[in-house]
Amino acid sequence: MNLETLNLPPEVKQEIEDFAAEVERLERGEVGEEEFKRFRLQQGIYGQRQDNVQMIRTKLPFGRITSDQLNCLANFGANYSSGILHVTTRQDIQFHYVKIANVPQGLQDLAEHGITTREACGNTVRNVTACHKSGTCKDEKFDVTPYARAVSRYLLRHPLTQNLARKFKISLGGCKGCGLGPIHDIGMNAETNDGVRGFKVLVGGGLGSSPHIAKLLSEFVPGDDILRTCEAILRVFDQHGDKRNRNKARFKFVVDKYGIEKVRALVQEEFEKLEDTQYPAIEIPEETIPHIPEFSSNGDMESDPDFVQWKARNTYEQRQAGFYNVHIKLQLGDLTHDEARAISKIASDYAAGILVFTVFQNIMIPWVKPEAFGPVYTALKKIGLHKAGTEELKDMTSCPGSETCNLGITQSRGLINQLTEDVENEATDSTELDHITIKASGCPNSCGQHHIASIGFSGSAKKVNGILAPHYEMMMGGRITEDGAVFGIPVIKLPAKNVANAVRRSVDAYKKDKQNNELFVEFFDRVGKGYFTDLLIDLKELPNIEASPQSYIDFHATKAFSLDDRGQGECAGALTDMISDRLSEAERSLFQCNRAFEKNEFAEAVRQANRTIVSSARALLVTEGMDFTDNVETLTKFESLIVETGIVSEKHAGVTLRYQEDPEQADSAKAKAMLDESQALVDECRKANDKMQSDKSLRIRVGSKGNVPEEPSGNGGTPAGEEGVNAKIDLLGVKCPFNYVKTKLKLETMQSGQRLEVLLDDGEPSENVPRSVQNDGHKLLSHVEENGHHKIVIEKA
Repeated sequence: MNLETLNLPPEVKQEIEDFAAEVERLERGEVGEEEFKRFRLQQGIYGQRQDNVQMIRTKLPFGRITSDQLNCLANFGANYSSGILHVTTRQDIQFHYVKIANVPQGLQDLAEHGITTREACGNTVRNVTACHKSGTCKDEKFDVTPYARAVSRYLLRHPLTQNLARKFKISLGGCKGCGLGPIHDIGMNAETNDGVRGFKVLVGGGLGSSPHIAKLLSEFVPGDDILRTCEAILRVFDQHGDKRNRNKARFKFVVDKYGIEKVRALVQEEFEKLEDTQYPAIEIPEETIPHIPEFSSNGDMESDPDFVQWKARNTYEQRQAGFYNVHIKLQLGDLTHDEARAISKIASDYAAGILVFTVFQNIMIPWVKPEAFGPVYTALKKIGLHKAGTEELKDMTSCPGSETCNLGITQSRGLINQLTEDVENEATDSTELDHITIKASGCPNSCGQHHIASIGFSGSAKKVNGILAPHYEMMMGGRITEDGAVFGIPVIKLPAKNVANAVRRSVDAYKKDKQNNELFVEFFDRVGKGYFTDLLIDLKELPNIEASPQSYIDFHATKAFSLDDRGQGECAGALTDMISDRLSEAERSLFQCNRAFEKNEFAEAVRQANRTIVSSARALLVTEGMDFTDNVETLTKFESLIVETGIVSEKHAGVTLRYQEDPEQADSAKAKAMLDESQALVDECRKANDKMQSDKSLRIRVGSKGNVPEEPSGNGGTPAGEEGVNAKIDLLGVKCPFNYVKTKLKLETMQSGQRLEVLLDDGEPSENVPRSVQNDGHKLLSHVEENGHHKIVIEKA
């Protein structure tokens, strides 16, 4: 791989070089795959459920690309992945089964065509989405894509967005809600005020296992202030987002905690602080009709009923007279690399060479003339992508599910595939059911957006007849507009293999009992949850496994259903991950420190050494249940708790003062000294962590065992009180995994057989801490809920 001759921006070249260097370290065994995770996430690279392969996600602002870029994506799919391009609900493309060794060259190939994967994953601002018809929609107030492009460019690689508490999602819409603003961290919908373009701004929306509807931040923000407003909101999130508890880290929880009035005040305060910041001008291009190449029509096709259906359901008139948007339905959001090349050719031969991936996991080609409908349909039919019906009942949405995702419980793609085939087989020319939406997610996290579907499904597991079987929580009544959303109501939990029957019954009941032109969601609102629960109650059952073994096997699966290979989410795992991530961060900075020193870039070498030292300190402070965002505070505590107690060498005393020296003043000797110290500290911290892991303990203090007096037997040490416990610890308000850390540290000061009472918050703490201490071998004697919190009693092993 040679980047020297490529005309790429310097920051892109550097990112690819850095990633290639990290891959080299991975292959040399200098960094483990788990430790490599945080670095790769920033570059849009996820691990898969399968070993030794990755998922690569591109970042395509508002889903718009050129024919040439689609060819590039097709080549990536053919050369490095399974050959499938998967369209996501954020208008991106994902590739699965990519070997990590191929990623650097793949990133270079994408970069040569103006495509990046940077910040498509991880705790960053994800792909900025917009209505796919923006710029051509007959109902839009104005084209929002220049603003979406500006927001995306400004926030990409912005220092503020590199280590947010959690992912952050932004959308823009120009008309009636296609932007899905109410389920975004920032949702902006086009408005005009006295001829001035601007946006109504909503904040704090999101789906996941705890869905929230966004709240109104402002009725009108001028378009020229959008970048400043977005940065102000992100600054509030960066300052107030909960970086200690991943499960409560999204911006929606900040809005919950403070209320919209205070959040509005905080945003205004940050907005005013940014008064002197120079923002790039948002370029609004002059509206023109793009060049359309000459082509030959293939005559009148109105006698073909399939063509007539396709034209009626898959073409939409643009606001520019004489042009149409053509929608291409992709089942499960998938297309092969050959199909992608064929679609690229269609767009360049019969339209303007522009394509848009939609939030409904389809492709749209704008700027198609009516006389091109015949040739376009004929070309699509050759590759089997000519089916009628997009954004309607036939066109369903699914996340990847357990097929590839580590968090997936069920094969949601298999379910949607089955439901789509059922609808296709029963399809008629009637449009009576077109308004019904069906969406499925393989777990509660709602990547398939099941909360906003007319009928939604959330993957789960449950035993039937003593056998674990895939299940879905069936929800009904979900919908979304530009101003708000109604989340679906859970109706019943059903075995996966009974879901198709449940959908059929539900739709038939709607057709039979609806009033006049009542929509499905209106019908659900009127008849209520109980109507459907009673209708479907018998479908909760399955025949005995001997009579129907396939009933217990998931869609697209051939073996018994199991959760054994699903990713872990408990406190102990989170704690280990947190320490490992920070040590890996330190080692990456150390690697960059060495490189800078070799290039005689002494100031940069010192900056990287400082990052190494801070990351190392933060790693070991996790064992004390501490996490600070201020680096000086981190190092101060590190010196008092880790250096002064002899866990690492006393030569690191004074590291806080050295950290505060100006790197720009560094010469070769200073840089070498900082390099040596950071190398030594990483090595010592890694050894301390390895010992802690091998001992299965959080005790890293020298001689700390000796602080606990030996007792002959029983509940020696502190006498048990009247309640039969030897010690109590109040962890209300302490988040995961630090509540587990503090529990474990307390247990390590106690003798075998002694009892510890722990108070925990409801939710993740009350679920994870008891499981984690039992996994450590301790005995859970009792677990009771009282006054909104939980009290557990543990007997030390």
